[in-house]
Amino acid sequence: MKKKDLRDRLFKVVSDFSGPQIEEPFPSLEQWEHESTKESYSFDNREHPRKDVPVYGIFETINEQFRASTKNISVGGVLIDPETDLSLHDFVFMTFVNRKLNVPVRTNGKVVRVDSNGVGIKFNKVVPAMSSL
Repeated sequence: MKKKDLRDRLFKVVSDFSGPQIEEPFPSLEQWEHESTKESYSFDNREHPRKDVPVYGIFETINEQFRASTKNISVGGVLIDPETDLSLHDFVFMTFVNRKLNVPVRTNGKVVRVDSNGVGIKFNKVVPAMSSL
């Protein structure tokens, strides 16, 4: 089931709550919200400088494969278009192709940010080849 479909179903169930269910739908909802944000990656203190370079990429998760061009990239991660079905903490396998790269670069990483500016993916290991872009 796609995440959007699951979110729509969850929203429908919660929308139908009444009385005490509205006041406290889930005892640990605040805890879940706190836990989902405490691991978010700080983009104010980036470890590696980003370059605003469009690089063609093929992105794969367990559920899907799609192509996208990067908004910016570094040796430590990438920012792509926000119009994806990726969610915070998703694991992603990536292949990047660019004329400045001698060969396609394959790596993997974890989604650390999802907002209106894009989807930030932190590489599991530094990718030195990205410094040539």
